[in-house]
Amino acid sequence: MIKILISAILLCFSVTSQASLITFDDWQYNSGDHIDWQVSIDDESHEDYFTFNISIGEVNPSGDILGFAFDSSADFNLSTDLVNYSGYELSSFGTDSLSCGRGCNFNGAIRNGFDYIFRVGQQGSGSDYVSEFSFGLAKNGLTLDESLFTRVGIRAQSVGNNCDSSSCNGSVKDYSQTPGTDIPTPPSDDVTEVPEPGTAFLLALALIGFTVRRQK
Repeated sequence: MIKILISAILLCFSVTSQASLITFDDWQYNSGDHIDWQVSIDDESHEDYFTFNISIGEVNPSGDILGFAFDSSADFNLSTDLVNYSGYELSSFGTDSLSCGRGCNFNGAIRNGFDYIFRVGQQGSGSDYVSEFSFGLAKNGLTLDESLFTRVGIRAQSVGNNCDSSSCNGSVKDYSQTPGTDIPTPPSDDVTEVPEPGTAFLLALALIGFTVRRQK
């Protein structure tokens, strides 16, 4: 009887744990070069860090990412909370600013400074363009949702099409303040049906009633 009761209680509190993925849409452009930036933040790739993945995409103009910025409702210390996952140097960390160092800023494109901003790689890096990079940000007990990271910005240079045959001198200061949550769906073979709390409770009562009836 006790074993059945314990099993019933555990069944009532059965829950699923799903990873969260934040992406950004509706990019605001300050030039004629419209890049479909791919920016995502997830809480599953690393146990202790939120993982940021930034990419220029595959069907876009070429470009060299020079700076990245974001707003957050939480307090971070980029010098200690940020872990670089890429081979490019991340430097010139700033707060409440539009500047990520010499030649790297969002002046004229955005009025209000970003909560956090930094430089990616080096300006004038020749053919070694930064088309994608990633980094981790300490979770510090925080939960990932759309209110945690509310705006991101990307500063890029050497933007254009057909850069192999012509000069690409475009410069962009793009940003998005439209975060959205995407909960990854596991493959159908891996899906395990979990009863809703109400259904689990009724099933638990049925188990207890069946056990009591058998003992009588």
